[in-house]
Amino acid sequence: MNMKNVSLYILLIVLVFTWSTNSFAQNPVPNDGFESWSGNTPTGWSAPTNISGFFEPITKSTDAYTGNFAVRGEVLNAGGSPVVPIIYTGSPSQQTFPVSENHISLEGSYKFSPQGGDMLYIEIVFYNTTVEGGAEGHVMLSNEVTGTYLGFEIPMEYDEDNPVGWQATEANITVTILPPDEQVPHVGTWFLVDHFTFDGYPLDVDDITNGEIPDKFGLEQNYPNPFNPTTNINFNLPEESFVNLTVFNIQGEEVATLVNEELAAGSYKAYWNAAEMSSGIYVYVLRTKDINLSRKMILMK
Repeated sequence: MNMKNVSLYILLIVLVFTWSTNSFAQNPVPNDGFESWSGNTPTGWSAPTNISGFFEPITKSTDAYTGNFAVRGEVLNAGGSPVVPIIYTGSPSQQTFPVSENHISLEGSYKFSPQGGDMLYIEIVFYNTTVEGGAEGHVMLSNEVTGTYLGFEIPMEYDEDNPVGWQATEANITVTILPPDEQVPHVGTWFLVDHFTFDGYPLDVDDITNGEIPDKFGLEQNYPNPFNPTTNINFNLPEESFVNLTVFNIQGEEVATLVNEELAAGSYKAYWNAAEMSSGIYVYVLRTKDINLSRKMILMK
């Protein structure tokens, strides 16, 4: 192999490695496609109600949304009492996995066949191991039978009391069956879940104060504008505030949350990558407890 080919080969390895590590960083959910298993427990997850040789409400299924396998959970009968399927990330002693970004939402795919009004419950919680605060999101999927895979999305709700600059370091995901009020889960209810991933770009905002505190709230015109596909949005806070900066399409539908956290007084720059959006006019809205400001921008592909 000549030196030119060696250089190309090394470059290819570097590019593949970079793509792989970047992809992993964007979706830290362990074993997110449930392709790796130890018996009837997905690797990186725990199934606390599985007792090998007796009853295993969590099993490996080949009815997958993507790849070869998915998680199947079913309420089983054990001596006249229901055994509820539960999976959560990690181990019984360490039920979290590391994250390095304040993600916007968790997405996945599911099938569901309930009995007696049972619901499929999926929860995601963010923590910081050294700083108080957190974020949580959950969904209770209806008691309708789904014969084909459907998608779910769980928006993250960040605590308004989070300290300025709070950053998630650990996360936990739990999947189980919840019965109607004052009942127990019904034997025969089952679900399939697959392909868990964090969606959207992480909440990303930079402090550009440079030592000067603005004297009033302000939302500047994005730049560049028109843009393709990324743009910057600057805003000013004269006082510490819980800030929400959201993007809507021209029909008034929310398409992105850029900021949703407590920020100190100062000037900030937020970023939006609209790579998955269609060309058109979008409206971005800045909200605090005191103000509601908006501007238009144009995505031109």
